[in-house]
Amino acid sequence: MLISYMKKIVFLLLFISLIPVASSEDAHYLKLRANRHYGFLRIVLEGTETVISKGLVNQEGKDILVRFPNLRFMIQEENLSVSYKTDKDIILFSPGNFSEFRTFSLKYPSRLVIDVYTDSPVKSGHQLKTSQTKRTKTIIIDPGHGGYESGITAGDYKEKNVVLDIAKRLKVLINRDSARCLLTRESDQFMFLSERVKFANNRETEVFLSLHIGKHKGIVLYTPVITEPVPSHMETFMVNKGQEGFMVKTAALSNALQRTIKEDFGDDMASIKPLPYSILSKIEAAALIIELPSFEDADYIDEFETDLTNTIYKGIYLYEEDSETN
Repeated sequence: MLISYMKKIVFLLLFISLIPVASSEDAHYLKLRANRHYGFLRIVLEGTETVISKGLVNQEGKDILVRFPNLRFMIQEENLSVSYKTDKDIILFSPGNFSEFRTFSLKYPSRLVIDVYTDSPVKSGHQLKTSQTKRTKTIIIDPGHGGYESGITAGDYKEKNVVLDIAKRLKVLINRDSARCLLTRESDQFMFLSERVKFANNRETEVFLSLHIGKHKGIVLYTPVITEPVPSHMETFMVNKGQEGFMVKTAALSNALQRTIKEDFGDDMASIKPLPYSILSKIEAAALIIELPSFEDADYIDEFETDLTNTIYKGIYLYEEDSETN
């Protein structure tokens, strides 16, 4: 009788000891990192696609609330510079005073990114850790054509105007980040290719993107090519030593943009093609020509231009994040 009773006690204790293990196995792990930059805080939550895709972000007073409905999770902190607390399926961040925030998601690995824009830049008296400080980057967006050179036209649409509008949208997003964005042209003006090259190379540019409209359904990313020998009249378009030194970074940039385009528009909407003898060959930075869908295959209404802008911005972010980890 005593032996039977002891067996029951042992079994009960064993069952109780297994409960926490079962609970932890049911929980999802989320990596959390948050870095303060000049004028904004970037919060990144990384996890499985099934979890990240369910994330809902809202403002609650002076806090940012992230909810993963009916999911249990455990937080793994990395480089954290924001206070937070968790309650069931909710994470509540307290970033301090901020004016607004914007979110976007990325895959491979799956991440939910929240950019919280503070009311004022980081004050000089507040020292940031080295791991939280990013060197200012210069990103040049080159809206193709301009002036008497309209590019492709269709009805009321003109390539020069559409790419300028998207470039201006990108400038707003990028300048709110830790980078500096400049446009080769801010208005409807004609510029020689040599002027665009000089503009970029005189500003310690790290990323150069030239925007155009194509005659195809998808988005084509054109990359520079090293080719020789070449005809004498093409020698001015040969890849110089500056671009040759950036070929690896250009490949990383094109891969990052291809990934975000596929995520947002579909696998068949992104392709990478080499383009010899182009403006790219003279740019001393990671450089691409982005040829957007044709006017026949896409309606360039405000919503579509916004989607394109956000996708390109995400590609730049992904490129920078990959560069920091490599």
